[in-house]
Parts: sequence; structure tokens; C-alpha cells
Amino acid sequence: MFKYVLRNMWRRKARTLLTVFGIVVGIFALTVLGALSARLDQQVNGAKTWFSSKITVVPPGSSLFGGGDSGFLPLSKVKEIQAIPGVKNAVAGIGLQLTQGSTGFGSPELIVGADLSQAQDEFNLIKLREGRILQDGDQGKVVLGSTLANKFKAKVGDTVQLRGDGFQVVGLYETTLSAPDNFAFVSYEDALALFRAANPYFQVQDIAANIDVLAEPGVDINDLAATINTSVQGIKVISPADAVQQIAQFSLIFNAILLGIGFIALVVGGLSIINTMIMSVSERTSEIGLKKAIGAPTRSVLSEYLLESSMIGFFGGVIGVLLGLLAVNLLNRATSTNNVEVFAVTTLVVIGPIIFATVLGTLAGISPAFRAARLKPVDALKED
Repeated sequence: MFKYVLRNMWRRKARTLLTVFGIVVGIFALTVLGALSARLDQQVNGAKTWFSSKITVVPPGSSLFGGGDSGFLPLSKVKEIQAIPGVKNAVAGIGLQLTQGSTGFGSPELIVGADLSQAQDEFNLIKLREGRILQDGDQGKVVLGSTLANKFKAKVGDTVQLRGDGFQVVGLYETTLSAPDNFAFVSYEDALALFRAANPYFQVQDIAANIDVLAEPGVDINDLAATINTSVQGIKVISPADAVQQIAQFSLIFNAILLGIGFIALVVGGLSIINTMIMSVSERTSEIGLKKAIGAPTRSVLSEYLLESSMIGFFGGVIGVLLGLLAVNLLNRATSTNNVEVFAVTTLVVIGPIIFATVLGTLAGISPAFRAARLKPVDALKED
């Protein structure tokens, strides 16, 4: 059956190749965007793990990722929050970009300063690959996220330059596929000094860009966030539930684009296959009539044309995925020099488009296949 179907497919090589090519284009785009979406989903899931374990307090009007007009919080807010029952740690933090004006795909590279007297539990939310976390009293020390560690080619004991100042590496974090991979964690005092050097006209004392709050064991963290929000004035509280919602919004647009590409592939590829199969049935009407006249069952004719359309979809899917994976590999290599991996190849990225194309081909062939199967032998044999 398979050899017979393949032979029929190549009766009109140009038409079959053009049909397959139409599917290849859609599946190629679906694979590339699917790999992009997979990478984004990895980052979103990693960020959820980091932010869902704590409450984030920011200035009014800000979001989880900054952008507020109020700028900073006074350090007095840390004491107010720390006094609320159920709060285990309230960690004052301040950060700045590792490189002035740096932008790019994914999370920015940041120098993140934290009050080391309160930050031990928060630092332990990320698994260490090597070395130790920062400890109270550390000055001129840094713990690097995995991406920055790779960028600096740093090992424990090395000295790295952060905005022109040397810091000794005391620890390296495991990969989280989220924002902390691009963080250089230092003490609050060190980060504040770097911030003031970068902003010489901004000399306000005792400020925090954010306050991270960890709950006591057994305390509902979202309920605690609501308590902090009502108890402390002049702040904005982002609960873990709010943080997860904000993070998830970043992937919505890419998933919407992916669905759009899938719809385009569905329309273009489906119409191409339907057109090809209708023409194939028309050209082979007499042949179908002869088969049925000598006893070929209807289901045999039906399965033959369904198999042919599904194979067209399958071949288009395989070629499209292979070309997409090649493009993804080349693009990842091009961005690897900047320690950025834009695409992620998962099982779903590889298998999903092939299944999609095969199912698409099968569905597109249903109508022509039923038309062929319903032909009456006498009428079919009369066709030229």
C-alpha cells in the first residue's frame, strides 16, 4: 500500500513538491516560533519559582519589573514591615544595570544589592553550584548567576569587574532559566555605592528600590501580603499570586503569535492539500472505477487517498521541522557570543509540528477521499 501510494504521489512531481513546500513554509515558522515560545516558557516558569516564594514590596505605581514614578522607598519601611506578625525577613534591595543602557532578549543583566543581615533565606531560594552565599559583613564580594558566571568565565576566588570596581567571586548559582541567572548579587552597601557613582546627582540616603519579604513557616504568604498592604502606607505590595500573573503575561503575546502561525499553516497547507487531492481524484477517476469494478472495497479506496494526503502532510512536516531546527541552531550559535540562548528545543517543539502537519494532511484529504470512495464503477469508467 505504501509503495503504491508513494508512486501515485510522484505521478505529478511538480504539483506534489509545491504542495509539500507550502506545508514546509508554515511548519518551519511554527517550529522556530515554537522554540522561541518554549524558551520563554522556561524563563517564565523559572521566574515563577523565584518570585512565588516571597512578597515583593515596591514604590507606589511600580510593577514587579519597575517603572514607577516614585522611584524608591525609605528604609524606614523595612522596620515597619519587619514588625508585622508572620514576617520572617524583610530584605532591602537596590539594583542597577551591569552595563549602562544594556538591553537584549530576556532578563537584563543587573547588579542586585541586598541587606545581608536579612537576606540569607532569600539567597538560599536558589541552589548553589559552587562556593557559598553572601554573608552578613561581606564587602567587595559577589555571587553570580549562571549566565553572568559564563559571561565572565568566573570561578570561585576570581575577581570580576562590576562597573569598574573589582569584586571577589565567592559563589556561583545553578541555572534557574529565569531572571537571577543574569544577576550579580552583592551587599546593599556595595550596590548603593555603585548606584551613586552612576548617578552622581542622586545622593539621597537610606533608600531601597524594593523590599523582599519572606514569611514565617506555616504563614499563608498571600494573606501576609494583604496584611502588609493594609498595615503599611506609601507602598505597593505584590503578592506571589500577583507576581505569577504579571510574569505569565509576558508569554501571552508569543503564544498568540504561535497560534496565528498555526492558523496560517492550517489554511495554506490545508487548501493546498485539498486542491492536490481533488485533482488527483479527477485524474484517476477511470482507475478508481476499474478498481471498484473488479471488487476493490470502498474502504480500500478511501484509505488509499487518506494515506496519500496524510503522507504529504507528514513529509512537509518533517522537512519543515528539520529546516526549523537548523535555523534555531544557527541563531542560538549567533547569540551565544553574548551568552544568550533565545530558543529552546523540546520534545514538543520537534514532535508537535510533525503531528500537526500529518493531522492537517489527513483532515484535508477527507473530502477528496470520500469523493473517490463514493464513485460508482460504471460512471467512473465512462470518464476519459
